[in-house]
Amino acid sequence: MGEELKIKAVIFDYDGTLAPLNLDFASLRQEILKIAFKYVPISILYSVDGLHILELVYEIESLLGEKGGKFRTEAFSKLKELEVEAALKKSVFPYTRYVLKALKERGVKRGIMTRTCVEAVSTSFFDYSDYVEVIVTRDDVERVKPHPDHVRKVLEKLKTIPQESMIVGDHPTDIMAGTSLRMRTVGVLTGRTGTDEFVKVGATYIFQDIREILNLI
Repeated sequence: MGEELKIKAVIFDYDGTLAPLNLDFASLRQEILKIAFKYVPISILYSVDGLHILELVYEIESLLGEKGGKFRTEAFSKLKELEVEAALKKSVFPYTRYVLKALKERGVKRGIMTRTCVEAVSTSFFDYSDYVEVIVTRDDVERVKPHPDHVRKVLEKLKTIPQESMIVGDHPTDIMAGTSLRMRTVGVLTGRTGTDEFVKVGATYIFQDIREILNLI
């Protein structure tokens, strides 16, 4: 029971962890590249190939200097539009509310850390505020996960520390965000990441879905 007693807060990723992952990332990327092409030559776009979508936006923003803010605003507006559109077609997993309620009843703090916008979360999880105390999206931080600043913001709002907290997510960036602060991490197989990838990035636990964390706490 010693380990269980140390877990006082659980931070969840959203898409793929609490709700199905139905975003078409290839299409999202193409839309952002269309916007970027209005601001930078195609040779620049080749140079940033391979970056995740948000990191792509940040990098182009940085390259543009004074014009970067305008590009970022336009890019994020398009992302929000497409994310909300996808959110309209889904809801959280059937067991999500049950797990979050069970954690609440056990006195465990709950937060969401996501690279998406809050509008998308509230569209597919309209009553999220009844189940989690904190949500920190890309709009609340300068640098998103896997950067530790995203995690620190959630911990700050939950008024807890890394040693007493756990991160649960379906992507390597979730695990990397947690391990950067030496937190316990849980990789769930409900998204697009397999067991081998979670092992590679050092997940503390690997579960089929979030229900299994109730065996730890």
